[in-house]
Amino acid sequence: MKTLGFVMLAALAVSSAQAQTQPLSPSQSLAPVPASPSAIRLDPPLAPPANAIAAVTPLTALPSSEKARENPAVQYLLMKTVVAKSIGVLKTRALPVEAGGYNLLKYCWTPYNVLGEWGDSSGLVGEMTVRALETLSWSRDLGRAGYPEAPVAEAIGRYEAALVAAAFTDAARTRALEALRVELEALQRRTPGSSEIVARPRCNQQPASFALNVATAPEGGRPRFIPYVLHQFCLAQQLDPADAVRCDYWKSAKADAPMSFAGETVYSVNWPENVVTTGRFNPDEMRGVGTVTLRQRPQKK
Repeated sequence: MKTLGFVMLAALAVSSAQAQTQPLSPSQSLAPVPASPSAIRLDPPLAPPANAIAAVTPLTALPSSEKARENPAVQYLLMKTVVAKSIGVLKTRALPVEAGGYNLLKYCWTPYNVLGEWGDSSGLVGEMTVRALETLSWSRDLGRAGYPEAPVAEAIGRYEAALVAAAFTDAARTRALEALRVELEALQRRTPGSSEIVARPRCNQQPASFALNVATAPEGGRPRFIPYVLHQFCLAQQLDPADAVRCDYWKSAKADAPMSFAGETVYSVNWPENVVTTGRFNPDEMRGVGTVTLRQRPQKK
């Protein structure tokens, strides 16, 4: 299965690069974040993605994080597909090629600034999320920097396979990044007009998440949260994302303390008398007030 997974990684690198330039049909959509989402939305249940990999993934009793550890090659493919169709639209906006060449370390994503409060607890899945963002950006950027698509996809596929084989450790990433840099340098010498390749550290691990207080209106609601990308990952795994045991990334609001959010977030609020309100919000739109207020949906009469 690992060997098959590595072959699939290389193939996915090509399809992911194409996904950046081709519009998605409605049947392919994972309900991507709209360009200007409202601050707080009350959503109907989100439909499972039409995902070929998910369709052949057997249903098991394992929670999401354990499924990721059990078969990281296939689960990384799922994550990369989810990222490309959800947060990748917002997070992978291209930065210009610098005068000194294309810097493989130009983006500063970490589990902390992509997932906020979930940076520590997301573990392997958090690393998969960050590397999916990274490789999707490389595929797009290197094409714009004059590199041929197929050799780049193969090189990135080998980088990803090395990470999967070593459980996405920092040491494995350092080795794989150097191997990728060398491979891309050789490709650059064979590709007239392409940009030079460098791997120049430029990040100070600056956080992109920020803390928000949580309130409910009326008082007495019990809110819980999950990053949108992890919610969609559970759907791709054919797990019920509302099940906090199987989709094991939900966090309850802290008592009298703010929570750190880093992007589109799904929420669920339990009210007295077994009433539940669900929806999504964009924490960027709460910066000015510093509080996300979740309101009970009026009951139908």
